[in-house]
Amino acid sequence: MSLDMVVQGGMVVSPRQVFSASVGIKDGRVVAIGNAEYLSQADRIVDAAGCYVLPGIIDPHYHIMDWIASGEEIIRSETASSLASGVTTIGLFVNWRGGEEPETFIQRNVTRWEANAVTDVFFHLSIRDPAGIGGLERFPPLGVNTFKFLLGYRGVQARAAGINCIDDADLFAGFEQIDKMGGGARAMVHAENGDIAGFLGDRFRATGRNDFQVWNESRPGFVEAEAMRRSVYLAKVLSCPVYFPHTTIAEGVEIAIEARAHGQDVVVETCPQYLTHTSEEPIPLFRQQPTLGNVNPPLRYWRDVEALWSGLRSRVVQTVGSDCASTTRQEKGSDMWKTVMGLGNTSNMILPVLLSEGVNKGRLTMPYVLEIACHNPARIFNL
Repeated sequence: MSLDMVVQGGMVVSPRQVFSASVGIKDGRVVAIGNAEYLSQADRIVDAAGCYVLPGIIDPHYHIMDWIASGEEIIRSETASSLASGVTTIGLFVNWRGGEEPETFIQRNVTRWEANAVTDVFFHLSIRDPAGIGGLERFPPLGVNTFKFLLGYRGVQARAAGINCIDDADLFAGFEQIDKMGGGARAMVHAENGDIAGFLGDRFRATGRNDFQVWNESRPGFVEAEAMRRSVYLAKVLSCPVYFPHTTIAEGVEIAIEARAHGQDVVVETCPQYLTHTSEEPIPLFRQQPTLGNVNPPLRYWRDVEALWSGLRSRVVQTVGSDCASTTRQEKGSDMWKTVMGLGNTSNMILPVLLSEGVNKGRLTMPYVLEIACHNPARIFNL
């Protein structure tokens, strides 16, 4: 067989082992892995001696903030940034409010992505309005099997992002539909108690505080834990598989262990920022412009960081997604209570963090990096 490219002489990493081999590529796909002597004829030979050779990383958690720049421009810039750090596939949240035919909605997003992106994509449905919960069963035939319920949003930030609040009845109705879908369908829950976070936010805002730490204090860890426990309980009642994105707290690991011990299908994701940064020791950038550190859920404490690494090592935390939400510094502004949420494109930090803070510090092995960043998301999301 004539090959387009052979990556020769490297150490190939799989989720099970590291081994010396050459990789043959044809029409943009890996078609052979084997001895160099059998894979030497190609239009292009890449010498990978002394290097690790990894499959493309999957970022299962990605947002495009269309209102910051044109959708086309930001898709091009952010997917290029992700690709530069090894991410070749992205799980994109598309914002669903109902009122449009699902087929039209999905095809519009597919067309826009294929015209502008430099990575592959699969879609999650981000439900921005309770009106969008009816008729979720129409999406799996279109290739969309995951549905995100935004529990944590009330007040100013919710209105700015065009989010109408989801309540427990909406969550119940959605879980009920997903259970009936089968076939790999899964609920995703942004787990924060929006009512308590809104109440505490009003209290702290009234004091005039605008520092970086106030965001974590106004949305404390128990707000996340309560929403996780409530969602796990409803998921158990309805036999609904559930996925918790951007988990930040030590208690989240405990909740997942307990739920799985009772036979529940619960997947926990964390993000590179929650494995490296905290509220108690702000980096200089967050001291200079606190709004740059505004993200939901907030950055927590070192004890949470260590618990999440422990969760990765024990395979309780199964994926690392970026929660990419790129904005401009100007758009972030200076008001902690009105700024747009997100830490920017942390997609390009998934692999560097897993290598530098995981492998190089003895927390993870190279094969397990691939299990977390490639194999697990491919399996969980049926890629």
